[in-house]
Formats: sequence, C-alpha cells, structure tokens
Amino acid sequence: MAMLKVFKYLKEDEYQALLKAAERKAYKPDAALIRQGEEQTDIFIIVQGEVKVQRDHDGFMVDLTHAGPGAIFGDMSFIEGQPASAGVVAYGQETLAVIISHGQIHDFTTRDTGFAGRFYHSLAEILSRRLRETNDLVTDDVNPDALWGNN
Repeated sequence: MAMLKVFKYLKEDEYQALLKAAERKAYKPDAALIRQGEEQTDIFIIVQGEVKVQRDHDGFMVDLTHAGPGAIFGDMSFIEGQPASAGVVAYGQETLAVIISHGQIHDFTTRDTGFAGRFYHSLAEILSRRLRETNDLVTDDVNPDALWGNN
C-alpha cells in the first residue's frame, strides 16, 4: 500500500512492517472513527477520503478542522491513555484508514528499543507541529491575560 510516511523517523522496513500488521477499515460518510470521551488506544492514519474533527460544546457539535490523506488521529489518547478529547468523523465520501493498535506498537518496541525511539520521536514531532499550528491561530490581537484568564 503506497501512502505518505507519517512516522518519518522509522526505517522503511519498519514502516512497511507496521503497515502490514495494521488493520485497514473503510468508513461511510458520517461514520465515527473516534468518539469524543470514549476510551481508545488506536492510532488512525487517513489513507483516502476526508474526516472532520469535532467537539461537543453545550450539546452542539463544533467542527474544529478537516483533514485528508496522511493525517493521523488518536495519538493523544494513545500516548496519555486518556479518553478521546474530540471525535473524528468520515466526511463527504467513504474514508479509508489504517489502524495501528497500542498492542502492535508494544510488540514492535519490545523487540527493538531503537524502533521505540524512532516511533516516539516521530509522534513528538507530529504533536509539536500541531501545537505550533494552534499557536499560529492565536493572533497578536489577542490579549494574553484574557487568554489565560488573568483579568
């Protein structure tokens, strides 16, 4: 399966072995890949189609972002062992995803500690990039004291 290499620090053979071990699943439009608040420890890589990330706000679903092939989700719950902070829903057309379980990663990291370092380095970079993108959304016009509740 040809797809974007989202875990960029993995060696090519490691990446291919990880993809081979992963589950592949198709989602119809509006089907949930991840439900906000539910326990889950899988990482989802979007291969085809588009998803929207949503959060419940006072009973209304608010779209946070849309993403397509190469995007990954579930990484925060994977790392923290916490319920999903947002929902991820197939959008517009059938969406294909590769699903990597926490158990699969555990198996790989147990066999090779070098894999663990490369895998978690890749995840750290993904999370750092997301944080940087979120920070960029906060403009210079925002009063930092108001943002942090200091007024």
